[in-house]
Amino acid sequence: MAPVFRPRWRLCGAALLLVLPWAAAADDLQFDRPGIPFSPSTLGRGGFAWEQGLPDVSWERSDGGIQREYDAGTVLRLGLSDRLELQLSSDTQVWRRDTGPDALRGHGAGSTTLAAKVVLPSSRESFAWALLAQADLDSGSRTYGSDDHLRSIALTGEWTLPQDRALALYAQLADSRAGHSWTFAPNYTFVSGEHWQAYVEAGIGHGPDSTRAAGAGMAWMLGQHAQLDVSLLRGTAADAPDWQGGLGLSIGFQ
Repeated sequence: MAPVFRPRWRLCGAALLLVLPWAAAADDLQFDRPGIPFSPSTLGRGGFAWEQGLPDVSWERSDGGIQREYDAGTVLRLGLSDRLELQLSSDTQVWRRDTGPDALRGHGAGSTTLAAKVVLPSSRESFAWALLAQADLDSGSRTYGSDDHLRSIALTGEWTLPQDRALALYAQLADSRAGHSWTFAPNYTFVSGEHWQAYVEAGIGHGPDSTRAAGAGMAWMLGQHAQLDVSLLRGTAADAPDWQGGLGLSIGFQ
């Protein structure tokens, strides 16, 4: 099974080496990783960003066993105008390691999502907000993907605070075959420097596609236009994953 995914990682590594020189020459941008809220900004016309999980991980104890999932999720962002961008997200590879009555060990392609982000008008320099509409595409294997046909719309509002701090509020409504869901999540950036920042956040909600967890994360700028991030969330509901987190690398240029 290994030959299925190893060549993809080699191609990803080669592409990163090609893109990083372009990224270093670009103006600053905001990535959507990490955290529950997304950035309330777009890339600008012709801008491009690649955000990659290295991987993202979830861990859950359920039905007498332990479910572990490792997700090499990719998000490609393309700026169509100063206020509009198109996004294509894909769980390019998902590894499952489940113990217990329904033991499972394997990997395969996951779900693919198409999204559009729109920055909304604001009369205050200290406040920005944006809408993100998402729709799952019918892709991926049955075991590692999803056939729920999830549709969602989300809003992030962000206030710039003194001493380079920030407060973001995130709200999402989602609908799928599994039912309706909503999520509300505050995010507070309490440390922000020239090369790194740190935040805490919490998500509350209801429904099968809601985010109910609390945690923190950090991001480091690698040059002007590349970022490394790490995050960790602890589930706060019985049917939520016990732990979620991971590493990520984001690069972009205009």
